[in-house]
Amino acid sequence: MGGVGVSSGAQQAREALGARLREIRAGARVTGRELAGRAGWHFTKVSKLEHGRIMPSEDDLRLWCFHCHALADLAELLAMRDNTEKMYVELRRLEKVGSAAFQQELRDREARTRSIRSFSAFLIPAVAQTRAYATIRFTEFSEMSGIRTDVESAVDARMERTELLLTGKSLFHLVLCETALMAAMAPPDVMLEQLRHLIHLSRLRTVQLGVVPLGSPHYPPLCDFWILDDTAAETETYAAFIRVTQPGEVAMYAKVFDSLARSAVHGEQAVEIVERHIEGLVQHLATS
Repeated sequence: MGGVGVSSGAQQAREALGARLREIRAGARVTGRELAGRAGWHFTKVSKLEHGRIMPSEDDLRLWCFHCHALADLAELLAMRDNTEKMYVELRRLEKVGSAAFQQELRDREARTRSIRSFSAFLIPAVAQTRAYATIRFTEFSEMSGIRTDVESAVDARMERTELLLTGKSLFHLVLCETALMAAMAPPDVMLEQLRHLIHLSRLRTVQLGVVPLGSPHYPPLCDFWILDDTAAETETYAAFIRVTQPGEVAMYAKVFDSLARSAVHGEQAVEIVERHIEGLVQHLATS
Protein backbone atom coordinates (compact mmCIF):
# COMPACT_ATOMS: atom_id res chain seq x y z
CA MET A 1 0.00 0.00 0.00
CA GLY A 2 1.06 3.59 -0.47
CA GLY A 3 1.94 6.16 2.15
CA VAL A 4 0.94 9.81 1.68
CA GLY A 5 -1.70 12.07 3.17
CA VAL A 6 -5.17 12.55 1.74
CA SER A 7 -5.04 14.22 -1.67
CA SER A 8 -6.53 17.68 -1.87
CA GLY A 9 -8.70 16.35 -4.71
CA ALA A 10 -11.34 14.89 -2.42
CA GLN A 11 -11.57 18.09 -0.39
CA GLN A 12 -11.73 20.23 -3.52
CA ALA A 13 -14.54 18.08 -4.84
CA ARG A 14 -16.48 18.51 -1.59
CA GLU A 15 -15.90 22.26 -1.78
CA ALA A 16 -17.11 22.33 -5.39
CA LEU A 17 -20.29 20.53 -4.35
CA GLY A 18 -20.70 22.98 -1.48
CA ALA A 19 -20.28 25.93 -3.82
CA ARG A 20 -23.02 24.53 -6.07
CA LEU A 21 -25.33 24.17 -3.07
CA ARG A 22 -24.62 27.78 -2.12
CA GLU A 23 -25.48 28.93 -5.66
CA ILE A 24 -28.81 27.10 -5.51
CA ARG A 25 -29.67 28.54 -2.10
CA ALA A 26 -28.67 32.07 -3.10
CA GLY A 27 -30.63 31.76 -6.34
CA ALA A 28 -33.71 30.86 -4.30
CA ARG A 29 -33.09 33.83 -1.98
CA VAL A 30 -33.19 31.61 1.08
CA THR A 31 -30.87 32.35 4.01
CA GLY A 32 -28.86 29.61 5.66
CA ARG A 33 -30.86 29.86 8.86
CA GLU A 34 -34.13 29.72 6.92
CA LEU A 35 -33.02 26.59 5.06
CA ALA A 36 -31.82 24.91 8.26
CA GLY A 37 -35.11 25.68 9.96
CA ARG A 38 -37.20 24.34 7.08
CA ALA A 39 -35.10 21.15 6.85
CA GLY A 40 -35.01 20.58 10.61
CA TRP A 41 -31.22 20.89 10.85
CA HIS A 42 -28.93 22.58 13.34
CA PHE A 43 -28.33 26.13 12.08
CA THR A 44 -24.60 25.44 11.48
CA LYS A 45 -25.18 22.52 9.11
CA VAL A 46 -25.85 24.69 6.05
CA SER A 47 -22.50 26.46 6.47
CA LYS A 48 -20.65 23.16 6.95
CA LEU A 49 -22.19 21.74 3.79
CA GLU A 50 -21.48 24.84 1.73
CA HIS A 51 -17.83 24.93 2.81
CA GLY A 52 -17.26 21.24 2.15
CA ARG A 53 -16.60 20.37 5.77
CA ILE A 54 -19.15 17.54 5.76
CA MET A 55 -20.53 15.33 3.00
CA PRO A 56 -24.28 15.65 2.35
CA SER A 57 -26.42 12.53 2.36
CA GLU A 58 -28.94 11.87 -0.39
CA ASP A 59 -31.69 13.02 1.96
CA ASP A 60 -29.76 16.22 2.66
CA LEU A 61 -29.58 17.01 -1.05
CA ARG A 62 -33.22 16.15 -1.56
CA LEU A 63 -34.33 18.47 1.24
CA TRP A 64 -31.98 21.20 0.03
CA CYS A 65 -33.45 21.13 -3.47
CA PHE A 66 -37.02 20.80 -2.17
CA HIS A 67 -36.81 23.84 0.09
CA CYS A 68 -34.91 25.89 -2.54
CA HIS A 69 -37.45 24.98 -5.24
CA ALA A 70 -34.65 23.30 -7.26
CA LEU A 71 -35.62 19.65 -7.58
CA ALA A 72 -34.55 19.85 -11.23
CA ASP A 73 -30.96 20.17 -9.96
CA LEU A 74 -31.14 17.07 -7.72
CA ALA A 75 -29.78 14.62 -10.30
CA GLU A 76 -26.75 16.84 -10.93
CA LEU A 77 -26.04 17.14 -7.20
CA LEU A 78 -26.39 13.40 -6.63
CA ALA A 79 -23.91 12.75 -9.46
CA MET A 80 -21.43 15.22 -7.94
CA ARG A 81 -21.79 13.56 -4.55
CA ASP A 82 -21.32 10.08 -6.06
CA ASN A 83 -18.16 11.16 -7.87
CA THR A 84 -16.76 12.75 -4.72
CA GLU A 85 -17.40 9.62 -2.67
CA LYS A 86 -15.66 7.43 -5.24
CA MET A 87 -12.67 9.75 -5.25
CA TYR A 88 -11.74 8.91 -1.65
CA VAL A 89 -12.53 5.37 -0.56
CA GLU A 90 -11.55 4.38 2.95
CA LEU A 91 -9.94 0.95 2.85
CA ARG A 92 -12.16 -0.07 5.75
CA ARG A 93 -15.02 -0.12 3.25
CA LEU A 94 -13.30 -3.06 1.60
CA GLU A 95 -14.70 -5.11 4.47
CA LYS A 96 -18.09 -4.60 2.83
CA VAL A 97 -17.24 -4.95 -0.86
CA GLY A 98 -14.27 -7.32 -0.49
CA SER A 99 -10.75 -6.94 -1.86
CA ALA A 100 -11.49 -9.21 -4.82
CA ALA A 101 -14.49 -7.12 -5.89
CA PHE A 102 -12.44 -3.94 -5.50
CA GLN A 103 -9.64 -5.39 -7.66
CA GLN A 104 -12.24 -6.35 -10.27
CA GLU A 105 -13.57 -2.81 -10.26
CA LEU A 106 -10.06 -1.50 -10.90
CA ARG A 107 -9.57 -4.08 -13.63
CA ASP A 108 -12.79 -3.08 -15.39
CA ARG A 109 -11.79 0.58 -15.30
CA GLU A 110 -8.29 -0.19 -16.61
CA ALA A 111 -9.76 -2.37 -19.38
CA ARG A 112 -11.52 0.72 -20.74
CA THR A 113 -8.26 2.67 -20.70
CA ARG A 114 -6.02 2.91 -23.75
CA SER A 115 -2.92 4.27 -22.00
CA ILE A 116 -1.71 3.67 -18.45
CA ARG A 117 1.34 5.29 -16.87
CA SER A 118 2.42 3.82 -13.54
CA PHE A 119 5.10 4.92 -11.07
CA SER A 120 6.31 2.78 -8.16
CA ALA A 121 9.02 3.65 -5.66
CA PHE A 122 9.30 0.47 -3.59
CA LEU A 123 6.92 -2.13 -5.04
CA ILE A 124 6.39 -3.86 -8.36
CA PRO A 125 3.27 -2.23 -9.90
CA ALA A 126 0.09 -4.25 -9.45
CA VAL A 127 -0.40 -4.98 -13.16
CA ALA A 128 3.09 -6.52 -13.36
CA GLN A 129 3.00 -8.68 -10.23
CA THR A 130 3.33 -12.46 -10.17
CA ARG A 131 0.87 -14.55 -8.15
CA ALA A 132 3.41 -15.25 -5.39
CA TYR A 133 4.45 -11.61 -5.09
CA ALA A 134 0.81 -10.42 -5.03
CA THR A 135 -0.01 -13.01 -2.36
CA ILE A 136 2.64 -11.52 -0.09
CA ARG A 137 1.33 -7.99 -0.66
CA PHE A 138 -2.30 -8.90 0.12
CA THR A 139 -1.30 -10.96 3.16
CA GLU A 140 0.69 -8.02 4.50
CA PHE A 141 -2.22 -5.67 3.86
CA SER A 142 -4.65 -7.92 5.72
CA GLU A 143 -2.34 -8.25 8.72
CA MET A 144 -1.44 -4.56 8.91
CA SER A 145 -4.92 -3.14 8.33
CA GLY A 146 -6.81 -5.70 10.36
CA ILE A 147 -9.24 -6.08 7.46
CA ARG A 148 -10.25 -9.67 6.84
CA THR A 149 -9.24 -10.46 3.27
CA ASP A 150 -9.85 -13.51 1.11
CA VAL A 151 -6.27 -13.41 -0.12
CA GLU A 152 -6.69 -16.11 -2.75
CA SER A 153 -9.72 -14.43 -4.35
CA ALA A 154 -8.05 -11.02 -4.22
CA VAL A 155 -4.94 -12.41 -5.91
CA ASP A 156 -7.08 -14.09 -8.59
CA ALA A 157 -8.66 -10.71 -9.33
CA ARG A 158 -5.27 -8.99 -9.44
CA MET A 159 -4.02 -11.63 -11.88
CA GLU A 160 -6.91 -10.65 -14.14
CA ARG A 161 -5.50 -7.12 -14.05
CA THR A 162 -2.08 -8.42 -15.12
CA GLU A 163 -3.70 -10.07 -18.14
CA LEU A 164 -4.40 -6.58 -19.49
CA LEU A 165 -0.69 -6.31 -20.22
CA LEU A 166 -0.86 -9.38 -22.41
CA THR A 167 -3.86 -8.39 -24.53
CA GLY A 168 -1.97 -5.66 -26.37
CA LYS A 169 -5.06 -3.43 -26.30
CA SER A 170 -3.55 -0.82 -23.99
CA LEU A 171 -0.18 0.91 -23.77
CA PHE A 172 1.68 0.64 -20.45
CA HIS A 173 4.58 2.86 -19.41
CA LEU A 174 5.92 1.49 -16.12
CA VAL A 175 8.52 3.52 -14.24
CA LEU A 176 9.92 2.23 -10.98
CA CYS A 177 12.82 3.06 -8.73
CA GLU A 178 15.60 0.49 -8.51
CA THR A 179 14.65 0.04 -4.85
CA ALA A 180 11.52 -1.80 -6.06
CA LEU A 181 13.78 -4.50 -7.51
CA MET A 182 15.56 -5.27 -4.26
CA ALA A 183 15.06 -8.59 -2.50
CA ALA A 184 13.84 -7.11 0.79
CA MET A 185 10.31 -6.82 -0.63
CA ALA A 186 9.83 -10.60 -0.90
CA PRO A 187 11.72 -13.87 -0.22
CA PRO A 188 14.57 -14.42 -2.72
CA ASP A 189 12.81 -17.18 -4.69
CA VAL A 190 9.64 -15.08 -5.05
CA MET A 191 11.63 -12.00 -6.02
CA LEU A 192 13.63 -13.96 -8.58
CA GLU A 193 10.46 -15.14 -10.30
CA GLN A 194 9.05 -11.62 -10.14
CA LEU A 195 12.08 -10.00 -11.75
CA ARG A 196 12.18 -12.56 -14.54
CA HIS A 197 8.50 -11.89 -15.16
CA LEU A 198 9.22 -8.16 -15.29
CA ILE A 199 11.83 -8.70 -18.01
CA HIS A 200 9.34 -10.83 -19.95
CA LEU A 201 6.78 -8.04 -19.79
CA SER A 202 9.34 -5.44 -20.87
CA ARG A 203 9.73 -7.30 -24.18
CA LEU A 204 6.07 -6.77 -25.09
CA ARG A 205 5.52 -4.21 -27.82
CA THR A 206 2.87 -2.39 -25.76
CA VAL A 207 4.98 -2.13 -22.59
CA GLN A 208 7.72 0.39 -21.87
CA LEU A 209 9.79 -0.22 -18.73
CA GLY A 210 11.82 2.49 -17.05
CA VAL A 211 14.05 2.11 -14.00
CA VAL A 212 15.36 5.05 -11.96
CA PRO A 213 18.86 3.88 -10.96
CA LEU A 214 20.05 4.10 -7.38
CA GLY A 215 21.83 7.40 -6.85
CA SER A 216 20.27 9.00 -9.92
CA PRO A 217 19.04 12.56 -9.23
CA HIS A 218 15.27 12.69 -9.54
CA TYR A 219 12.20 14.50 -8.24
CA PRO A 220 11.39 13.10 -4.78
CA PRO A 221 8.33 10.83 -5.12
CA LEU A 222 5.72 11.13 -2.39
CA CYS A 223 3.70 8.08 -3.40
CA ASP A 224 3.12 5.39 -5.98
CA PHE A 225 0.49 6.39 -8.53
CA TRP A 226 -0.92 5.58 -11.93
CA ILE A 227 -2.50 7.76 -14.62
CA LEU A 228 -5.31 6.55 -16.88
CA ASP A 229 -5.66 8.21 -20.30
CA ASP A 230 -4.73 11.62 -18.84
CA THR A 231 -8.26 11.78 -17.42
CA ALA A 232 -7.69 10.32 -13.94
CA ALA A 233 -4.87 9.70 -11.49
CA GLU A 234 -5.10 7.10 -8.73
CA THR A 235 -3.03 6.38 -5.65
CA GLU A 236 -3.26 4.70 -2.25
CA THR A 237 -2.42 5.82 1.24
CA TYR A 238 -2.21 3.57 4.29
CA ALA A 239 -5.91 4.16 4.85
CA ALA A 240 -7.53 5.03 1.55
CA PHE A 241 -7.71 4.68 -2.21
CA ILE A 242 -7.79 8.08 -3.92
CA ARG A 243 -8.91 8.87 -7.46
CA VAL A 244 -8.65 12.40 -8.84
CA THR A 245 -10.20 13.56 -12.08
CA GLN A 246 -9.78 17.33 -11.80
CA PRO A 247 -7.70 18.31 -14.86
CA GLY A 248 -5.30 20.47 -12.86
CA GLU A 249 -4.49 17.68 -10.42
CA VAL A 250 -4.18 15.04 -13.14
CA ALA A 251 -1.80 17.37 -14.97
CA MET A 252 0.35 17.62 -11.84
CA TYR A 253 0.63 13.83 -11.60
CA ALA A 254 1.50 13.73 -15.30
CA LYS A 255 4.19 16.37 -14.81
CA VAL A 256 5.73 14.40 -11.93
CA PHE A 257 5.57 11.18 -13.95
CA ASP A 258 7.30 12.79 -16.93
CA SER A 259 10.04 14.10 -14.64
CA LEU A 260 10.60 10.66 -13.11
CA ALA A 261 10.53 9.03 -16.54
CA ARG A 262 13.29 11.38 -17.70
CA SER A 263 15.38 10.30 -14.71
CA ALA A 264 14.87 6.62 -15.61
CA VAL A 265 16.73 4.46 -18.10
CA HIS A 266 14.65 2.47 -20.57
CA GLY A 267 15.00 -0.43 -22.97
CA GLU A 268 18.08 -2.60 -22.62
CA GLN A 269 19.58 -0.31 -19.99
CA ALA A 270 16.56 -0.94 -17.75
CA VAL A 271 16.73 -4.67 -18.45
CA GLU A 272 20.42 -4.70 -17.51
CA ILE A 273 19.60 -3.27 -14.08
CA VAL A 274 16.91 -5.92 -13.53
CA GLU A 275 19.30 -8.67 -14.71
CA ARG A 276 21.94 -7.44 -12.26
CA HIS A 277 19.50 -7.98 -9.39
CA ILE A 278 18.56 -11.38 -10.82
CA GLU A 279 22.21 -12.42 -10.81
CA GLY A 280 22.53 -11.37 -7.19
CA LEU A 281 19.49 -13.43 -6.24
CA VAL A 282 20.75 -16.48 -8.12
CA GLN A 283 24.07 -16.27 -6.31
CA HIS A 284 22.31 -15.85 -2.97
CA LEU A 285 20.09 -18.88 -3.54
CA ALA A 286 23.06 -20.96 -4.69
CA THR A 287 25.01 -20.27 -1.49
CA SER A 288 22.15 -20.38 1.00
